[in-house]
Amino acid sequence: MHIQCTKKMLDFLKPDIQTINTDHDIYAWHMNYQTILRKKFIVLMHDLSRYCVVLYGVKKSDFKDPIDFMKKSISIAMDFDGFPKALVLEYVHGINHVTYGKTKNKTMVSQLNRAMMDAKMMAHNYLSDRLYQIDISHFLNKGPVGTNNWKEVHYPKDKMLEYMDLL
Repeated sequence: MHIQCTKKMLDFLKPDIQTINTDHDIYAWHMNYQTILRKKFIVLMHDLSRYCVVLYGVKKSDFKDPIDFMKKSISIAMDFDGFPKALVLEYVHGINHVTYGKTKNKTMVSQLNRAMMDAKMMAHNYLSDRLYQIDISHFLNKGPVGTNNWKEVHYPKDKMLEYMDLL
């Protein structure tokens, strides 16, 4: 699993940065955070499908074992969205290591920022004092996402299921 982080996220985590080509990688994600009520509000977005996982109250110590943390975060969001259990298990078992890098391009960053903005709007109504914000994740994943100036539109949950069926 390769997570491309914004500069702010890299400054928070201070990981070893690796440059990896993730153009058609099903295990490629982008990550950013904002601070809400003095706690970290993180959005993890899948590169190919724009599927999002939202976390709140994350501490740097949560990233000491990033493999288990990512597996658990992704599987909880996918379980809540109704993904078949076998597909979720197959996907998370494919996460053997976690690497970090800089963001890919401005388009991905703008889509990540859009997801952050939508998640933050939802946080006013649905934010709870738990790590996994499944309600906000579910809201982001059932709404349409446009690419190429909204000439191509898809739903992140459906697109993620398509990619997982290819495993």
